[in-house]
Amino acid sequence: MLREIENLVAEAVEVNVPFSNPITYVHLSQTQASRWLTICVSGYVAFTHKAGIHAKAILNNPSTYEILKPEDFGLTRYVSIGHRLTGWNAVKSRVEQLGLELTDEEIKDATAKIKELADVRTQSMDDVDSLLRVYHSGIQSGALEVGQKEALDRLLQEHRAAQLAAA
Repeated sequence: MLREIENLVAEAVEVNVPFSNPITYVHLSQTQASRWLTICVSGYVAFTHKAGIHAKAILNNPSTYEILKPEDFGLTRYVSIGHRLTGWNAVKSRVEQLGLELTDEEIKDATAKIKELADVRTQSMDDVDSLLRVYHSGIQSGALEVGQKEALDRLLQEHRAAQLAAA
């Protein structure tokens, strides 16, 4: 329903509203006066959060940055963690969602690897989940300790090779 209202308003003011833009500012001119109209767009990015401190605030108290609840629009909140701006608290939340047990120090180490990989290309949630599972498995088996970049790289290469062989 919100999308229909957006389209109605956009048509009334004769402005196209991009679907994926969370907030669009439209300049309206009436005689000598000007005013701004804010149109909220309900695209999937409307409740997507990215930067470290921002994501931490959302995870602790969503009303910090969201005045509307995504559930009210049939949407869900998404915290993007496969990029170089990710913070360890967002990664910690994902580790908990996956049911993995890692210390804060281990999560910070895994976060550093996510950031390193994201400098080359943004990591999908599947990429991040794989890395976290491989990291967790390496820690649990004793094949990996915090700060062992080469060991983690080797474990990730072995995991990728096993995936390719299975496909």
